[in-house]
Amino acid sequence: MMLKKRLLVLSCTAVCLFLVSCGKTGGDETEPKLVAPLSEIMDSVYENADLSQDFRESMAHFESGEIPAESSEYLIGTADIAYEESFFSIPMMNVQPYQCILLRLPKDADIEAAKQLIVDNADTRKWICVEAESVVVENVGNVVLFVMGDSQTTNALQTAFVELGENN
Repeated sequence: MMLKKRLLVLSCTAVCLFLVSCGKTGGDETEPKLVAPLSEIMDSVYENADLSQDFRESMAHFESGEIPAESSEYLIGTADIAYEESFFSIPMMNVQPYQCILLRLPKDADIEAAKQLIVDNADTRKWICVEAESVVVENVGNVVLFVMGDSQTTNALQTAFVELGENN
């Protein structure tokens, strides 16, 4: 009789473990979805975005790279965001109110608070003579996209960024 109880308990435990493991979905939502270097992510976003031909031609005159520490507050709008990796893309001459920034935040970062901090500190008039009409702050996992510019461009980049996250 004791052996039957043990077998029954062992069988129930095995079935429960099987059901729990089968019920697991596509992974932990806090896991990073975009693991490539930010420069590659930026290239993919630009490549897949529905951008105007004029904008694509102007990209030949963009500079890009990791955000220098002394430019962090100017580009992001605040120095209060801790990030592990950064990448920017901006026109060399700012006759066009545009910038695109990617930040990889630490895995335990409060992503929504960081995004709100960026939105609250975005300076659409930092180019003095021109003003960005749209600000987009989006994330896929712990990678945050911050783009300012005209609405058509910012929306196209946001869409491409989100789709990149969906395909990973």
